[in-house]
Order: sequence, then structure tokens, then C-alpha cells
Amino acid sequence: MLCYSEWMKKYKTQWDLALLYKSPKDPQIEKDIQSIEKLCDTLAKKYKDKKFIQSPELLYSALEDIEKTASSVNESKPLFYFWLQTELNSSDAIVKAALQSTEQRLTVAGNKLIFFELTVASISLKDQKKFLEYPKLKKYKYLLEKTFLLSKFNLSEKEEQLLGLLSQPSFSMWTQATDQLLHKKTVLFKKKNIPISEATDILPDLSTKDRLYLYKEIVRVCKDVASIAEPELNAIGTYKKIVEQQRGFEAPYQSQMISHELDEGVVSALVSLTTKYFSVSKKFYSLHKKLLNLSSLGYQDRSAHIGKVKKKFSFDEAVSIVKNSFSSIDQKYVLIFEKFLKDGQIDVYPRKGKKGGGFCASVLGTPTFILLNYTKDIRSVETIAHEMGHAFHIHFSKTQPPHYSHYPMSTAEVASTFFENGILDILYEKLSTKEKIVFLHSKLLSDITTVFRQIACFNFENEFHITLKQKGYLSSVEIQKIMIKHMSAYLGPSFKLTEDDGLDYVRWMHLRMFFYTISYTFGFLVSKALYENYKKDPLYIKKVEQFLSSGASMSPKDIFKKMGIDITDPKFFESGLKAIDADITKLEKLAKKAKLI
Repeated sequence: MLCYSEWMKKYKTQWDLALLYKSPKDPQIEKDIQSIEKLCDTLAKKYKDKKFIQSPELLYSALEDIEKTASSVNESKPLFYFWLQTELNSSDAIVKAALQSTEQRLTVAGNKLIFFELTVASISLKDQKKFLEYPKLKKYKYLLEKTFLLSKFNLSEKEEQLLGLLSQPSFSMWTQATDQLLHKKTVLFKKKNIPISEATDILPDLSTKDRLYLYKEIVRVCKDVASIAEPELNAIGTYKKIVEQQRGFEAPYQSQMISHELDEGVVSALVSLTTKYFSVSKKFYSLHKKLLNLSSLGYQDRSAHIGKVKKKFSFDEAVSIVKNSFSSIDQKYVLIFEKFLKDGQIDVYPRKGKKGGGFCASVLGTPTFILLNYTKDIRSVETIAHEMGHAFHIHFSKTQPPHYSHYPMSTAEVASTFFENGILDILYEKLSTKEKIVFLHSKLLSDITTVFRQIACFNFENEFHITLKQKGYLSSVEIQKIMIKHMSAYLGPSFKLTEDDGLDYVRWMHLRMFFYTISYTFGFLVSKALYENYKKDPLYIKKVEQFLSSGASMSPKDIFKKMGIDITDPKFFESGLKAIDADITKLEKLAKKAKLI
């Protein structure tokens, strides 16, 4: 049996994409694409007569057939493989071309099956109950309920196919242009040209003078890229407007919240309540200003650290800490983590061409992959636990049938934040009193961003899309003004913002995901409740695992209801907001005791 030090030498720190294909030229890729195309052809011919909705029994047989055949051929594996390759090297023109070609081919193939869902959605209102109550269709009941609910927003088969084909030139190619242009840009700092992503990452740890200088350099780049980002955001916003007008959506965020499987009432309550609690973020930034010893703050100061936790963690040490955290919950999480390391499912270190930040991704029937950019700091350790939280969610969701084995965006950040909380508690205890102040301040910076900044972003998006619908086109200056308005709302009087600060829209790529950021706020507040319940009673982890295993088999409201949580009650979210307020008060007391303010 290997001792721990020997085992550590065995794990891989780069993705082993051979788990998917041997190389981008692997002939199996073409075989798999052709299998998908053939499968779509076969199913389209078999069910094109639409007789499968003549009775519940026929629909059951058709759904079983589609699930069985679709599971035998991974519909997204080739696309997933090429996408992962581009995440490792964004400048590989050959792989990018293969990604675009594969996406186009699979879109054409998938379009042939669009009629199936549209046909199911066409079942008359008076017959829907008969189908929903049919015993054999019980396993598909929630899927059918969602299909019937969305039926009023469906277009014709030809229109749906056309939208599928247009999504690439009308959306993804536009966003890729801005993203790739930003990735190529560098700024001069301390006689070195550094990528814009690196400049953004180091900004919080610089002195006030250096932070202002580097921020101005970032703004200069954003002004340059705005010549692309302005028409890009208008183009994809207009595309969204046209599609949703045709479908009959009213509010700009309505279609996204339906895809997130969140009731509009829950969303409205969460947004209005958090906006009401902007007083909490303003309170924090008032303290933040004092801790930085500044008379006023600029936009570049919002994420500035008050010091550094000097302690560094080698990746070996980080793995040990994370394993100890997972072990305190259940050994099964350690075993899953070890398998990821051993099999090459985690790409650890930053390198040229690799995408910044971190993520966890998987598609049906493939291994899950995690991207990190590990730099030995305390945040890097937290990120491992965060991304593994996503991995655990994916792992347990795969126990569901294929049609429920994913999970909606609304719950995506719940598991990740839950497992990150465990690491935060462990790391906090390893620090000196001064470092604990720095750490708590850093944690609050993250919490304020996750909750209040993301809701400010939601409010920005809402106004942007409403105004775009009215005017038809917004200049960069107009977009900047809307951005400043909503960032000022949560930042408060401690900040003095300028028109240039509104250029943040250029590099804030989440804006292109349309109202995605609310999932961070929702996930944070839900996970905070789950973690507090777990700390009170470790056996509560069984209910957490019930959530992890639910996938998309129920609505988030019903998943959490089974756990005793009512997300329709504003008081539930209010408790999390008050907890942040309490942490600010705690930090203030610690800072006063240490005579830092």
C-alpha cells in the first residue's frame, strides 16, 4: 500500500484528454460525429409521422427509445473535447476551426429532432392530464410538465431550426470576438507586458499608486476593445430581443429564469430584497475605505486587499487540506477527489494560452474536468474545494436518468459554495490574529461581490435590455452610464466613479450569458443555510446529498422544500443577508481591537 508521500507523486497536474480522444486528429472523433448524425436521421425518420402522441403508451415507448439510443451515442463528446482543447490553448487555430465545424454539424443534426419536443408540447390542454397521470410516464412527469409549460413560447419547427443555425453567427461568434481580442491584449506594468487577465488578477494586491496606474492601463485597453464590444453587446442583445418577441416573452429576464427553473416571484423577491439591503454593502465599503486609509475610493479599489495572508500552500499541501475537509464530511468525497487527481481530470497550473480562472465541466457520458490556475495563495486552495463542489454535484446528479442528469443554473453554485465553506473554516484556524482580519476582509470582499455586485449586475442587464428594446441601439457611452448607475447603487458614497468606470461592461463576460449572475446570489444564500444546518447537525449531510442527487428531477423550489427550506419566503434570503452584515460588524470589532481603524 502506498504511503501518502508516494501517492502524491502519482497524481497528474494536467488534463489527460485521452480520456475522451487520443488527439484532435483521432479518427474516432469523425466516427462519433457520423454516429450522432446517423442517430438523428434514424430517430427523425422513425417518429416524423408524429403518431407517438396518439396515446400515453406510444409516448412512453418513444421517450424510452430516444433515451436509450441517445445514451448509447454521446451527443456532445466531440464538441466537448474540442472546447476543452481551446480552453488550454486559445490560440490554436486548427482546434478552433474544428470546434466551429463540429458545432455547425451537430446543430444541423440536432435540428432534425426539434420536431419531437414541439410535437409533445402540442398535446392539447384537455389531454395533458391524461398523459401526466399515466403510471408508466411517471419517470418523465416533471419533464413533460416543463414541456407543457413552455409550449406557449414555442415557434414552428422551421423557425426553431433556423434559430439553432443562427445562434452561432448571431451570438457565439460575436462574444468569441470580444473574448479573444481581450485575451490577446497586454498592458505595460513595471517594464513587463502582461496579459489583461493577469493585470486584472493582480490589481487587488497592489499599492494604491500602482493599482491606479494599472487600472488606467486596463481602461485604455477597454476603450480600444469597446469599438468591438459596443456592436457585439448590441448585436447579441438585439438577437435576444427579436427571438423573445417572437416567442412572446415579456420581461427581459423571463426566458432565462424559466431555463433556471426559478419562479418569477422568487426572482423578483430576491432581487428587490437584496437591492433593499444594498445598505449592507455600503456599510462594508465604508469600513473598507477606513482599512485602506483612503479619503475616498475609486472603482479600482473595490476589491483591494488590506494586506496579504503571507502563508503559501504548495499544491501538495492544498490537496492535503482539501482532503481533510472532505474527510470530515464523508470519506466518499475524498475518494472522488483522489480519482480526479489520479486520472488527470484537474489541470492545475497557469501557462501561456490557457484560460484564466477556474471551472468545472462535463457532458453526459464523459468524465468531468476541472480547470484551475493554482498560484499557492489561500484563494487557490478555496478554489479547489469550490470546483470540486461542482464536481460532486455532477457526480451525484449522474445517478438520475439521462433526461434529469444535469442541473439548472439556479442550483449550480449551491454545492460549490457549500464545500468551499468547509475549507474556509479550516484555513481561518491556521492563521494568526492579524491574518484572520485580512482573511475575513477578503472573504467579505468575495461575499459582497457574490451577493450585491451580482444583483447590481442583474439590475444593469434589465435596464440595458429594456432601453435597447426602446432605442434599438446603445452607444458605448450610454452603456457606460447605465453601468455606473447600478454599480454606484451598491458601492455607495465611499466611491467616486467616473465615466470610464462604466467600461467594465467590455470585459465582464458574464453579461453575455444573460442574467446568469443571479445564480451566484441564489446559490450563495441557499448554500449558507445548508452549511449552517450541517454545522448544527452533521447528519444533515444526508439531506445535502439528497439535493446533490436530485439533478433536474424536480424544480429547485421542490428540491429544497423536501429539505425543509422554503425559497418562496423572503425571510429565508434575509437571514443570509443579515449574516453578511454580522460578519462586517465582527470585522469592524476585530479591526478596532487591533487598532487598524
